[in-house]
Formats: sequence, structure tokens, C-alpha cells
Amino acid sequence: MIKKTIHPLLFSMCVLLPTACATHTEESSDEPGLEDSIANVPREVEPTEIDDSIDTELAVASTENVPEIGTEEDEINKTLKDGIPPELNEKVEEWIQFFTKRNGEAFQRFMDRGEPYKKMIVATLREHGLPSEIYYLAMIESGFVLHAKSPMAAMGFWQFIPGTGKRYGLRVDPYVDERRDPWRSTVAASMYLSDLNNVFDSWYLAMAAYNAGEMRIMNAIMRGKSRDFMSLVKGKFLPPETMDYIPKFLAAFIIGTNPEKYGFRRPQADAHEPVSLVAVPAPLPLAKVAEVTGVSLESLQRFNPHLKTGITPPGSQVYKIWVPQNQKSSVAEAMNDLTPFRLSIRDKAAKIAVEEARDGATRPKFHRVRRGENLAMIADKYGVPVNELMTSNNLRSSRIFVGRKLKLPGAAAAVAVEPASVNASKTKIKAGVALGKADTLAARKAAALASLKSQDEARDGTYYKVQRGDNLQDIARRFRVTIQELKKMNNLRRSDLRIGQILIVGRNNT
Repeated sequence: MIKKTIHPLLFSMCVLLPTACATHTEESSDEPGLEDSIANVPREVEPTEIDDSIDTELAVASTENVPEIGTEEDEINKTLKDGIPPELNEKVEEWIQFFTKRNGEAFQRFMDRGEPYKKMIVATLREHGLPSEIYYLAMIESGFVLHAKSPMAAMGFWQFIPGTGKRYGLRVDPYVDERRDPWRSTVAASMYLSDLNNVFDSWYLAMAAYNAGEMRIMNAIMRGKSRDFMSLVKGKFLPPETMDYIPKFLAAFIIGTNPEKYGFRRPQADAHEPVSLVAVPAPLPLAKVAEVTGVSLESLQRFNPHLKTGITPPGSQVYKIWVPQNQKSSVAEAMNDLTPFRLSIRDKAAKIAVEEARDGATRPKFHRVRRGENLAMIADKYGVPVNELMTSNNLRSSRIFVGRKLKLPGAAAAVAVEPASVNASKTKIKAGVALGKADTLAARKAAALASLKSQDEARDGTYYKVQRGDNLQDIARRFRVTIQELKKMNNLRRSDLRIGQILIVGRNNT
């Protein structure tokens, strides 16, 4: 989970007053018990998937004209074009006043700090099918401070806690903290938000879950008997801090897209210097990389703030670091010259890293669809027939959507989650909430959607998670309701479903 229990107002004070939270931006080289707390957290995304995705997004950011934020049609943009809903308008105005009147200098710093990374972040969001406006989510989370750390150990631009960071492909241990890596963490955040949107079918609810946790938003949907964000706000079913979180995000977006109107200057900073990922031996001091390759140590340290000890981490023979793009070739060619300088590190964290590296070296089990991809391209990439790819994912046509997670033929079958009764799951939900420190998305979903002992119990107030191949007709028949009832209970205007979507399927919830 990402920073869940901190009230946005309190966190804003930390970000807006950098000297007050300086004690949280510095981290010792070893967090007590860190490797134990996340050692058994299962991965949703493999580190190799993060690095492969980065190559695409950096190419897009450096060669394409990335559209201005807010110029594309999406749920957030359409809502604002129609006018801010009354349920949010007063709070949005309060946050605009807060940013412009009380903390204008800090907000200007936020914009200035984010500008060098803006094109990269927007390109990454678009490649993963996210609205470009979500750039401002990073602003309200961290103020674009790479070392921003909350009292709950959330870290980086996107404020991942260790467990969620690992789930979404980021390495976090005494040697490296990739939550501090602006490129890797942006890809991970895009994947996490994409998954949340697939579950809730709403970017507003996805952002609310990012702030409050999936379980709290699911519970709000259950209590409010609605999947419409504005209806849940109007009925005050969402946590108070979350109802404040979205207006805060909207205020940042409104000011950021028209800063002059609110008394700010438009940031003049250039885009970040072009960088590339290059594999070098591990573990190895950055100072040795600089000495052998001629790349300045200052550049290596500046581009790799996630290397906590100044060395590439143990766990595998190589590790990819960021280097100036124009020096990529010289660093790659120095691999043989650097190898003799590898260090010998043997401790618990290193052993965990070795095991993870071994696991990650196997063939990927899934592929996430990116913008511009089709089934033929994906099948060709992994050397599998298109028909096998369709069969593995129960696809009836070749149509696929950005952000969808495709299982690759030959990969282990995913564990299906059966329907769950709200009443039968209360105890398990409490247990799932208790897992907040480890914070695995699967653990909380499993707690909320635990298997039932009988179908009779399932019909007594049931919520169902959409699986591959499901359609409204089959689900309606299974739970003995009509398609019209199913649509009404879930405020569905169409018959399209998304894998992972949570549906109300029990009549007593209507």
C-alpha cells in the first residue's frame, strides 16, 4: 500500500515545510527488519518488466511531442469541462486558496522541481493508458522530492511503502531503494494505478484507493451501494481524508495548467538530461565505474539516487544503472574492464537478492499491453502463436486494451479468486487490514473476496470479482439475477466488463 493512514493535510505540511521533515528525507543505509518485512511479499510485476518498459517510454519522451497535460479526452478532463461538481467545488476552492495565498512559494517550487521530469512522467502515463493529469498526483504526494519520506516509510515521488514497491517491481533493501528512482518508480506507479482502475473502473476511485487503500474504497462502495465517485462523496461514504485528497489533486491540476492566472510563473526548467540504462557488474562502487569509464562520479550519483551505499547492489552478476545517454556505449564497452573490481558481499539481504534475481531470470509470466501494441506484436515478442495467446487469456477476438495484463502461454495459471460474501468475510477483512505493513494487493483482495463454503451463503449479499471470459449473462445466471438487475446494482451503462472489476451480485445490496 502507499501512504494510507496519513491525513493529506498533515502530509502537505511535511512537504510544504521541507526543513520540518528533513529528518524523514534522510535514511540510514539499513532499515531494521526491512528485508524481513518484505522478503515474502509476492511480486505483481517483475523488475525486468519495469526496465523493459522504461526503454520504450524514454524513447517516446525523447522523440515524440508529448501532449500538454489536460488536452486529451479522459474521465478527469471531461468532468472539469462540465464544471467542478458541487460536491467537490468548495473543497477545490479551499485548496486553490491554500496553494496560492498561504503556500505560494512552496507550490512554485513543486512546479519547478517537477518540470525536468514532466515529459518523461507524462509519456509513461500515456504509454500505460493513464490520464496525463495524474502527473499532479506525484506533486501532491511528494512535491517531487526524490528523498521525501513519510512517517509510515513511504518514499519517493510516488510515495510507495516497501511492500507495494516490491509488488510492483521495485527493489527495496539495505543496498538499493528504487522508490527513489524517478524513472522506475513512475513506471511502477503507472502499473499500480492501472490495476486500481481495472478494479474500480474509475480514475477518481483509483486515486482514492491509492490514498486510502483498496479495502476502504470497497467498503465505501458496499455502504453507499454505488460505484459512482460523486455519489459516494455526496453520501459521505468515503474517508474524510480521501474526500479532501481528490479536491487537493484537482486544485494542483487547475493551477498547474494555468499558473499565470493564479499569480505563478510558468516553470522554465529544461527537460532532464537524456539518460540510458546500462548493465554494469554488481556489486561494484560507482566510483570505480567513474574511474574506468570516464563518466563523472557526480553524474552517476545524481542519476542513481536509489543506490543507497554508492555501489551497485549484490544479488546478480549485473545491475542496470543510469548514465548520460551520450556515454552509454563507452560504459557498455567497459563491462570486461569493470568485472575484476566486483566486491564480495555476503549477508542476509544479499542472499535474498540472489534468490529474487534467480526468480526474475525466468521467462516472464505476464505482459501488460502498452499503447500501440496488438496481439500479433506481443506474440512475436515472446515467440508464441497468436491463437495460443488468445486461448491462454480466453480472448474471443483480437481486441485488447492498454493496461491489460496478458498471461503468456506456458506460464503458471493465476490463482482464481472465488465470489465472497460480505458477511462471511468480515473477520477476514479485519485480518487483511492487519496486513497493512506488508501491504500486498493480493492479500487484501483475497481477504475481501475469500472463498465461500456454500453457494447459498454466496447469494446472501455477494460481491464478485470478474474473471477472464466472464460476461454479464453468465454472471447473472450464476447468481440468479437478471442482466437488468445486475446493471442497476452496479450503475452499468454498457455490458462491457473488465477483468478484476468488483460487481455487486446480491439482491439485498440493492
